[in-house]
Parts: sequence; C-alpha cells; structure tokens
Amino acid sequence: MNGVTVRQLEYFVAAADLGTLSAAADRCLASQAAVSTGLADMERALGLQLLVRRPAKGVVLTRPGERMLPVARRILDDLGELSQLAGAEQDEVAGPLRVACTVALSPRVLPPLAEAFAERHPRVVLDLVDGLASEVQDLVRDGTADAALLYRRQLLPGVEARTIRSLAPYAVLPEEHPLARADDVALADLADERLILVQPAGSRGVIETLIEEAGVVPRAGWAFANPETVRAMVARGLGYSVFSGRPRGTQSFDGRHVAYVRVRDAVEPNDVVLAMPHGQRRTARLDALVALLGEAGMQEAMG
Repeated sequence: MNGVTVRQLEYFVAAADLGTLSAAADRCLASQAAVSTGLADMERALGLQLLVRRPAKGVVLTRPGERMLPVARRILDDLGELSQLAGAEQDEVAGPLRVACTVALSPRVLPPLAEAFAERHPRVVLDLVDGLASEVQDLVRDGTADAALLYRRQLLPGVEARTIRSLAPYAVLPEEHPLARADDVALADLADERLILVQPAGSRGVIETLIEEAGVVPRAGWAFANPETVRAMVARGLGYSVFSGRPRGTQSFDGRHVAYVRVRDAVEPNDVVLAMPHGQRRTARLDALVALLGEAGMQEAMG
C-alpha cells in the first residue's frame, strides 16, 4: 500500500467518522500528535491530500479522501474478519492436524489416538505418519508436521519437548529365562548374553547409552530395524534386549513369548515426549492432542 500502515488507516477512518483529530485519537487510544503525524505520513505516501484541517473546526474530507474512505473501511473490515477467522482457527477443535511418531511407538500410540480423535473430535482432519526419530523431527522442524511423538533420549536440537509419560527401562527376556519371573534385574546379570537392539536412527544409541549409565559393557549382538524382529529373536533364546517401557503384549511375531522385567539399575528414565517447533503457537487441536495423550488408556498403551 505504498508504505501506508494499518494504523494510519485506522486514524483516517476515525478522523473521517468523528470530524476531529482529538476524537480520533481517543477512539484509537493514541495521542493527538500521533494521529496528526500518522495522517500526514499517509498523505505523503499516497501523494494525496485526504483531509482539510480547519483550526477549531475539525477536519473534512477532500474529494480524494471521499473516494479513499470506503476503500480504507473495506481493508479494515477484511483485516478484522481475518483476525476473527484466525481466532476461530485457534479456538475450535477442527481442521488439519498432522502427527508424526517413531516406529517404536506408533503401533502402541497411533491406533488408540486415531480412534479417540474420531470419537471426540470428528471435525479434526487427522494425518498420521511414522518413521525414524530423525525423520519425524525433521517433519516438525520444517513445518510438515504439527507435532511428533518420540523418546526424550532421541531428541535433536531445534524442537521443544513436552513430557507425555516417563518410562522405566525393561529387559526383554525369553519366556523360559531364569530371570524371566524376577521382580527386577540388574543389567550386569545379563552382560554375558548377546544384546539384540532396535537399530533405527537414534534408537541404538539410546539403549547403548542407558546400558553405559548402568556401568555395564554388553556383549555385542545384532541390531534390526524392526522391533518385532528383535522380540522374535529374544523369544527364541538368542539373546536379550532392553525396551523403554513395557509393551502390553508378550507374544512375538512367530507365536513365542517374551518376558519384560524392570531394570533395577539407577538409570535416567526415557520419557515419551511430544516434540513441537520452537515458539509454535498452541491451537485447540494441539491442546486436544495433549489432553488425549494424558488419559489413562493412552498412558497404558505407551507402557
């Protein structure tokens, strides 16, 4: 608008409506000097005289001012409608919401989350995607996803994280392992057995760091991209693993079973977090997501 500001348009419309700069200043919650300067700057930017100032008699519109007034009103009305629409977008639990999730969490979290949104917030267009920890955080950082679910130990720079659930580590053992029915286990008691890990970006380092915190040097084993492969290998007695939290099912892909035994070592819990871009403005949809993730059923699903 050739350097014309919204504030100057407000001054212009107020002065035209009320007939004096002092009354315009009162409406716009500004000083009379600010209104006078703003109008002069607006006229200079447009190259037109919009108002005639008459000492002690207020202001009147010039012919160009009369033609400009309805345009100025329309611009301000459109901006007001834009603000109202933005406010409704923030306050209404409706519209698009894209949530990313790591493959380790997605089987446990995404199905009940999708069901809950369909039942309670049917006007939310929920888009769900899973991937590696680095991939889902890239989606958040570039604005492709509104939020991502992952473990705190997988966090990379450039995102803000809100804790959803704190998870203790569990050793994953064959069903017939001597320690399978113990209340807890020290990782040192498993150090001579083969360690089998989930290897997607972020996951392998997470568990290895956790074991190092326990002061244990594990026996080298295998790493697989699919957590179900890890569970199936453990179920056959080929080694053990460590998971964050305790999944509800004990059956492996091929029908055998594993046991989950809480790790006794004093290591840092691995929280499930909701990652969002730094400074992201909260919406009703995001608030609904956080509320659903905090419910008992969802917390249980996460382990």
